[in-house]
Amino acid sequence: MRLPAVYIIVLNFNGSKWLKGCFEALRCTGYANLKVLLVDNASTDDSLKIMEDHFPEFEVFRAESNLGFSEGNNIGIRKALDESADYVVLLNPDTRVTPGWLDKIIEVGEENPHIGVLGAVQLSYDSEDFNTWTRTAFPRLLDILNDTESAPPWISVEWVEGACMAVKREVLEKIGLLDPIYFAFYEEIDFCRRACCSGYKIALVPRSRIHHHRGGSWQANAVISRERDYRCDRSQFIFNMTDPRKSLFSNLKQYLITLATKVKSTAEALSAGRAIDLCKMQIDLLANAGGIFRKWRTERRNYRVTLK
Repeated sequence: MRLPAVYIIVLNFNGSKWLKGCFEALRCTGYANLKVLLVDNASTDDSLKIMEDHFPEFEVFRAESNLGFSEGNNIGIRKALDESADYVVLLNPDTRVTPGWLDKIIEVGEENPHIGVLGAVQLSYDSEDFNTWTRTAFPRLLDILNDTESAPPWISVEWVEGACMAVKREVLEKIGLLDPIYFAFYEEIDFCRRACCSGYKIALVPRSRIHHHRGGSWQANAVISRERDYRCDRSQFIFNMTDPRKSLFSNLKQYLITLATKVKSTAEALSAGRAIDLCKMQIDLLANAGGIFRKWRTERRNYRVTLK
């Protein structure tokens, strides 16, 4: 029986601190039909030198500028599809995979044709405790996830984080790649929503585990942290305005609710910088209103076709 071809994409931007841990763990993955590609988003640290000196067996692609999470990963996804990958796995550089993590994901994917996207359970980077994503995203599943022996092979969820997200080829061919309307944040949640709207299940695989620090290069300094907050909030607005399962009016209502919530939190924090960013964000969203509307309209049409 043919082993499915898997292509792992590690997107990196100034993540030299994490690369040794990430790629040393990948060396121990043990999956036989595997390729790994580092896509570097024009890092200014010594990331490329680390790869050249310590991991020459892994392929590296260097972008000329920082393309963001969506388009940076899309470069690798297109290459993976060109090279006949059956599964494309997105993996953050601030992760350390555990032995057998990939085999368990592919097992579940192959046994369940209706599953389109799969993710591993995430542990803290330096311990066996669940990390903040696992605890926040799945608080009701923690008791089940604690016991890998009795846990089911997979659990249906709404989304899995892009830090470790395996996607079947057929899903990418059917719904497209990550949407570059998101520079960073919410792109994987959007992708999972599109997959669900196209009839696929999203699966969390309890016996597949990785360690994930979370934050990576976004925690370098206050300026970068502020940019992170801006991009995260901007992406949340776009996500909330483009749900294809809802009417245009309902999505606009959700936009107003999101705006009111953020205005309130900004006022309570007495943050002038955040207030300025929130105003700039609304101008940015207004300037991109045409693209946001077209995204909703196209996905709404596709969703209706799926329902027929």
